[in-house]
Amino acid sequence: MSRKLVLILVLLILLPFLVYVTLLYVRFNQTEKVPSGGPVRNINTGLNYTTIQAAIDANETLDRHTIFVEEGIYYEHVIVNKSISLIGENRTTTVIDGNGTGINIRVTANSIVIKGFTVKNGTSGIYLYRANNSLVMGNDVVFNGDAILVYYSGNCTIHQNSAGNNTSRGILVSNSWNFTVSSNYVYGNGMYGLNANSSTNGLIKQNNAYGNDFDGIGLFDSNNCTITENNVKDNPLYGIMISSSGDSFIYHNNFINNPVQAFDFNLSNRWDDGVEGNYWSNYAGVDSNHDGIGDTAQVINGGNQDNRPLMGSFHSFNTAMGYYVNIISNSTIEDFVFFESNSTLSIHVSNSSATQSFGFCRVCIPKALIVPPYKVTIDNGLTEVLYFNSTVYDNGTHRWIYFTYQHSTHEVDITPEVFTYG
Repeated sequence: MSRKLVLILVLLILLPFLVYVTLLYVRFNQTEKVPSGGPVRNINTGLNYTTIQAAIDANETLDRHTIFVEEGIYYEHVIVNKSISLIGENRTTTVIDGNGTGINIRVTANSIVIKGFTVKNGTSGIYLYRANNSLVMGNDVVFNGDAILVYYSGNCTIHQNSAGNNTSRGILVSNSWNFTVSSNYVYGNGMYGLNANSSTNGLIKQNNAYGNDFDGIGLFDSNNCTITENNVKDNPLYGIMISSSGDSFIYHNNFINNPVQAFDFNLSNRWDDGVEGNYWSNYAGVDSNHDGIGDTAQVINGGNQDNRPLMGSFHSFNTAMGYYVNIISNSTIEDFVFFESNSTLSIHVSNSSATQSFGFCRVCIPKALIVPPYKVTIDNGLTEVLYFNSTVYDNGTHRWIYFTYQHSTHEVDITPEVFTYG
């Protein structure tokens, strides 16, 4: 037999084996590229699961792990009993649906993070119980019985959530301490909007509470709280209700079109910081000395009063340098920009009503941002500044200025004053 023929026979014998090995290699590599399991992934272990609860319950899931949930609808009642971060891919399309019953997310561990979900159709949306040092952030909690409930928990933060159109309560913090509720939208809830009950040392800041059936914001048997920079609007009964609560500080809020703007019997609460108070849409006083502060106090139902009522709405703007600029104005503030290159603060203002003739701005400027004295220019000098007070108030680190103008849509620039020496 020739050597060539022998080689052909050997190749024919080996060919099936070579094909088999090749198929195994391809299959192995394809398997490696396809994630095992489902749309819920433990970022730390790399393991996938078909449900959120399975990912939490897995023996491999430990404290300080992160569970990532892909967008989709999850008909679950999740119990978070480990100190983990539970992160949704997209707050509008990653949905935990209680299907009309039960608590959608029940948290019973410390140091948890819940972020990036729509939570709906439960008797309660998110419920924290003895869950110290926890964060609930960036969720839409809607169409439940209650939205977000926090009980017996310390150092918790509820931030940048929507709690809307729930049949009962929006956000409730109860029997808790050192809490922060900030930058949330709380609206259209069947009972009250944002309340603290039997709690202490809370910060309620920069929330929008509107259209809630009982009150926008409430304190009940809660002390040493600060309520500031909130917009409380169009709640059918009370804007803010304070009952059996003292030693709290309420200032720089906007109370707009609530039948009872505020109710408070406790004289240990303060409704201004000694310089500025709150804006009240029903304030009937005047500002004869042109500083943006009403000349007479705003009397509050229950016997308290705001001694420094604001003549316009309060706004607070953060700059890229980390400093805040506060503006009180009867105009609509369309936008705010700070140009670091030339230390210029620029805003656009417009009429807040068709009948408005004159506008004003009272501006609090950090001196570290723009060194005083200041110059105000409207429409690049084409519009007259009718009145300008360059030092309404100065506390050493900040300077307050006040100016007025005939109303229309304007660009207002605030710059350092330039001195020219001859």
